[in-house]
Amino acid sequence: MQHKCDVIVTYCWNRVGYNILRSLTSHGLNVWAADTSKTNICSMSKYCAGSFVYPDPFKEEKAFIQVLKDKIKELRPKVLMPTHDESVVIMRHRDELPKELIIPYENSDKLLLLANKAKSTELARKAGVAVPKIYQSVDDVTNYPVVFKTVIGNSAKGVFFPKNKKELLRLMEEHKHEETLLQEWIGGTDYSVDCVRWDGFCKMSVYHALVTKTDGGGTTTQRELVNIPQLEVEAKKLMDYVDFHGVCGLDFRYDPEANKIAYIETNARFTGGLATPIAAGFEIPWVVYKLATENKYEAPICLRIGTRTKWILGDIITLVGRVLKLRWNPKEIKCVFSFRGFDAFDDFCWDDKKAILGEFSYYFEKLIKNGKLNP
Repeated sequence: MQHKCDVIVTYCWNRVGYNILRSLTSHGLNVWAADTSKTNICSMSKYCAGSFVYPDPFKEEKAFIQVLKDKIKELRPKVLMPTHDESVVIMRHRDELPKELIIPYENSDKLLLLANKAKSTELARKAGVAVPKIYQSVDDVTNYPVVFKTVIGNSAKGVFFPKNKKELLRLMEEHKHEETLLQEWIGGTDYSVDCVRWDGFCKMSVYHALVTKTDGGGTTTQRELVNIPQLEVEAKKLMDYVDFHGVCGLDFRYDPEANKIAYIETNARFTGGLATPIAAGFEIPWVVYKLATENKYEAPICLRIGTRTKWILGDIITLVGRVLKLRWNPKEIKCVFSFRGFDAFDDFCWDDKKAILGEFSYYFEKLIKNGKLNP
């Protein structure tokens, strides 16, 4: 069968899809980008061979799958590469897509299991991974702040850090119709472990947050690759326990002074900090493609510890959010406006300047439509 393209990448409105696009095309692959939006960072990129729009996967599931089926029939790609939670929808309809089409993801049941923060935390505990203490009720809480979060959510959405009982009770009332999780607050820094595990192959990289978009953690806008074997050991425990197959990111809280590690959550997909391992020498999209198509990856992977990356638009959003909440200081402003000392940017490269305009355009459109800086 003749392929008109090698890969279709979905959910391409953001920097994750952009870094996948850049990685795969740098190895000579023909890559198409797909999303609910017509104008975005990928569609404006010179690396994009073509793009198409599909309906919202979560609101119009059947229509979304039909568009995918039509485009797959037209383009005949080798690989369909979801980048976010649309992977669950796609894998739920795996039987409707061509058997020869490679989708390097777990089945939908396992994806949903890991996406549920309460269930994945319990799995981590059973696997021997250090997890935060879980409170069954408000009366069990002895120290504030605590972590209160909905069990389904991403990019720090639905995650709160109430500083007292009054705040906690208010949040519990606001989210009384949702399944939630109440945990102890763990000091330290946010660390993420990016992992590719595939039929005997297992490679990980660790980065820590230099700047996060929201107070208390969540989406990182600046990060640095570090060498902390303990975190890789903890991540591997969970991955082995659930026999995970594919790409994922595990978030931890780590306090080196107290030597305390606490599991936060698993994102069974590509992560927002993808630019960091790529810039450090671990080209995750290309590794996943090779494993999926050839079931092996033999090239050496030598991580460059200390690699730093920055999400330009994310830093701008961070600054605006801090100013609006009156929670900024000169050190943060200096950090956000700094462009020196970074090895790569999530959303910009000098030979593809138009792409970031697509990103700004997308966010501006969502701001006008929804009144929010975070789509």
